[in-house]
Amino acid sequence: MTHRPLVGITTFFAIGIFTNYLIGIPSFIVLPAIFLTIIVYTFLFIFHSRQNATGPVKSGVLTLLILIFLTGILYHHFRSNSNAGNNISNIISTEKILIHLRGVVVSPPIDKYVQGLPLSSVVKHRKKMSNFLLRVEAVEYTPQAETARHTTKKTMYLEDFVHKTKLREWKNVSGVIKVNVYPTREEEKTLAGKRPYLSDELNYGDKVELSCKISIPSTSRNPGQFDYKNYLKKQRPRIDAVASVLSANNIKVLSKGNGNHFFAFVYGLKKQLNAVIERHVKEKSIPLVNSILLGDREKVPANLMDGFLQTGTIHFLAISGLHVGILVISLHYLLRLFRINIRLLAIIIILIVFLYAAITGMKPPIIRAGIMVAVYYGTFIVNRRWDLPNSIAAAVFIILLINPSDLFNVGFQLSVLAVLGIVYCSSRLENFFWRSTLLVEKLQAKEERSEAWFLFKVYCRKTFCVSLGAWIGVMPLIVYYFHIVTPLAVFLNILIFPLVWLILVGGFIVLILGLVLPVLVTPFAWFVSYSEIVLENLILLFSTYLKTFFCTSTPSWIWIIVYYLIVIFFILREKFKIKIAYVLILTLIISNIFLFSGLFGRTQECLKLTCFDVRHGASFFIQFPDGKNMLFDTGTKSNYDVGKFIVVPFLRQERIKKIDTVVISHEHDDHCNGIPSIVKRFRVDNVFVNKFFLQSGNRVELLKLFKEEKTKTGLVADGLEIKGYEPAKIMVLNPPDKDMLRNEGFPIENLSINDSSSVLLIDYKGYRILLCADIGERGIEMLLSQPNKPSLNRPAGRRGKDSLDTDVIQVPHHGGYCEKTEDLLKRVKPGYAIISGTEKYISPSTIETCQKHGVSLYKTHEDGAVTFTIDEEGIKVSKFIGL
Repeated sequence: MTHRPLVGITTFFAIGIFTNYLIGIPSFIVLPAIFLTIIVYTFLFIFHSRQNATGPVKSGVLTLLILIFLTGILYHHFRSNSNAGNNISNIISTEKILIHLRGVVVSPPIDKYVQGLPLSSVVKHRKKMSNFLLRVEAVEYTPQAETARHTTKKTMYLEDFVHKTKLREWKNVSGVIKVNVYPTREEEKTLAGKRPYLSDELNYGDKVELSCKISIPSTSRNPGQFDYKNYLKKQRPRIDAVASVLSANNIKVLSKGNGNHFFAFVYGLKKQLNAVIERHVKEKSIPLVNSILLGDREKVPANLMDGFLQTGTIHFLAISGLHVGILVISLHYLLRLFRINIRLLAIIIILIVFLYAAITGMKPPIIRAGIMVAVYYGTFIVNRRWDLPNSIAAAVFIILLINPSDLFNVGFQLSVLAVLGIVYCSSRLENFFWRSTLLVEKLQAKEERSEAWFLFKVYCRKTFCVSLGAWIGVMPLIVYYFHIVTPLAVFLNILIFPLVWLILVGGFIVLILGLVLPVLVTPFAWFVSYSEIVLENLILLFSTYLKTFFCTSTPSWIWIIVYYLIVIFFILREKFKIKIAYVLILTLIISNIFLFSGLFGRTQECLKLTCFDVRHGASFFIQFPDGKNMLFDTGTKSNYDVGKFIVVPFLRQERIKKIDTVVISHEHDDHCNGIPSIVKRFRVDNVFVNKFFLQSGNRVELLKLFKEEKTKTGLVADGLEIKGYEPAKIMVLNPPDKDMLRNEGFPIENLSINDSSSVLLIDYKGYRILLCADIGERGIEMLLSQPNKPSLNRPAGRRGKDSLDTDVIQVPHHGGYCEKTEDLLKRVKPGYAIISGTEKYISPSTIETCQKHGVSLYKTHEDGAVTFTIDEEGIKVSKFIGL
């Protein structure tokens, strides 16, 4: 604390922030504690100054640290709960409403592409879009009748809204919203080539008036799902709502120049720099060069982004200390050529670094790097000694002062841990692996150490150790957040780093010359373009033909803590004379416990059915007592990959390695467009479909995917049993075999896709689950017309003798209106029912029917994911949202 005070201050301040995030201590408890701590510290300080004793000094330091800890709690409390009374989030809800508002653009539009799901064509005509941040100033209230009349139109232009709304009452509001702007089909056709959609028309500081549909972003509604609302809340500036605008014609610019002059200059400069890249760099290379130089990753192709992620080199695309380091080193040697005074050189470098940080978005990693550069070069200005740990602590402390929620930002965490790994591990790793080599090199002559081969070996060794140190620092968190391990990243960095260095240095030259001497840009732009082409081809080559990664489940925090304790033992082994053998033995023991605990898995003596909230769609995951599992459908009508963003995170959280069986009821998007993302990320042993699905010809791509992933495909029909899940029993009740129906003269063409849905009956310990998919009137008739089957009868002691008696039922077709729903409920007599759909689609008559028959009804749009647990004691129901 005495030699490095900032380390202790920052540590306890961060612990205070984390404590408040975890527990949420009220301010009326923290404030008196702070005042009491100040009194105690003052008393100890006075006592020490009179007695000149060392004991009170230590007590005073401890008291000061407690004070800093409490300050961190209070600071996070006020910063995270500082909404004004007129904040826009207080007058809207999670349901989208049509609204008219005014505000100032605080982040210029970013043009990007909307990519539809692999099996969906929902947004094919809306490939381009833009989004920007708006500081809201006023919202318009209109008579309810007028608003209702306008909301019936699919597309309403601003001029029509203004003209038809006679009573316009504006109310002042505050807050920042994210605005997504989508072109209409007509606008999409008029967009020539790759011309920007909105970024050329709208700028930072523009005051605008717009008509939009707005809502508060939804929180996580499923286990393991990313909490988008919480993510937006932690941003800087905090985002309170999300708005959707259909057509740029619904945005009207009222005035310009209403923002901060510095940021107006920064955003204007960035726009010019983007223009320089687009003019001089090869068209194919623009997205990646833009990402590496300026941090704009929106237009990098998805397959290339996946390649960087899978090879563990994604950090090259995130503006961080690497980019700042290359910029600083290049500037330092360039300015030294002109014999500039060291103090003036330090000032110039600090100013340029912070300008670069502002241009690239002021993200926590680059702020951290910028502050460390400022502290380092600041020592030359004030003639003080530089201390690396204090510099890191100062950077972290300032970032947390700016935004305490950045403590939970993944980029911030990875950036700090990577730096700590490099600082404290890389030199120790080099000394551990090459101790004798380093000793020999010290004895070599200067001429020998100047040879090309010697320099190449030193480069490879140091790059390996630096990469390994960073990888050791961040690996557990990458596994925790992204469920991926990239062991080859350490070696690939040796190849990739020189190319990124060339692109960065060459790119900086292109940007500077493009602004002042465009005539000289061409050779440098050519050099950057071809360096990018080589880099892109290398990444795609390694990610395609080498197994550079493997996926894993979410590790527990206990294992992460144990991992970092082992790393600390390795770092401190020389100081405390800990033998490396002991560290290795401890590592092996912990690794074996971890591996074997995952190998045997977590056994359960119950059956669990989880119904995910996928809006209008369906996805059910069944976990059986023997450790086996089954996925029944996964899809949605929304343009949202529920497989990737809902089911996969759940499976990772549950530490599930593979899926035993996937059953796809029928071919509609809202039941199967999330399946591809799951099959690509998990081993799936079997997929079952029925002949109506197989012979429709509409899902050829999905069937090809099953073949590519070497997944067995089987057929199901009424009367068949899916084996291998004993003691549970799984029977297929619909549809009848297609060929048998044809032979019996049944008019197959009259059977709709919904009515041909596969229906499953799952029996465990005498309790039953009926999954009905989308069967309609005809499908329910076929289901109810089946004779009573002794093979499906319940064991003695369970209520009902009908083979269709059920305890839990999935209400068919998302709870929509169907005349036969009541007949179905009368026959199966369920105790519980689940509807997977949206409020707008669910029929009131369906809800009334469930209430009439005494069925406990659960709806995913209200309850989030719903889990039914069946064991010896019966059925337990848990909702993800609410009590």
